[in-house]
Amino acid sequence: MDQAALVAILGAYLIIVLIIVVVCWVLYGISHMKALKAVGYDKAWMAWIPYANMWALAEVALDGDESMTLFGSFNIPAIAFKLWWVIGLVLAFIPTVGSLLNLVLTVICLGTCYIKMYAKLDGRDEKDVQALGYVSGFFPIIAVFKFLFGKYN
Repeated sequence: MDQAALVAILGAYLIIVLIIVVVCWVLYGISHMKALKAVGYDKAWMAWIPYANMWALAEVALDGDESMTLFGSFNIPAIAFKLWWVIGLVLAFIPTVGSLLNLVLTVICLGTCYIKMYAKLDGRDEKDVQALGYVSGFFPIIAVFKFLFGKYN
């Protein structure tokens, strides 16, 4: 195989990856915007902006409270909960352990946001959707499909 063929294959591969990334981003934006509108959030457009969507999810989860209670006993201030993703970005610079801590922080905080949203949208108790919320924090594609195909306004 000559060099031109390798470049063509690499270019085709990159285009396919780009298309997949754009499709995932569009599905994420549509689904989360639909869910944010359904809970009455007035800035649902934030679902389309990376990191701003995490702020929006945290605001919906806080529901005007001054702090977020995690695991029934651990309180963190509202601003720290809204900016949890900044802490994750900083942790990512710590070799090995930072990536693991970032993953744990993401699952806990994003999972908590999904728990609150699932409970509001489905009219269920938070304890009923807790496991699904944390799994969705680890695999956000679950939230995408739940929001996308849910019977919300």
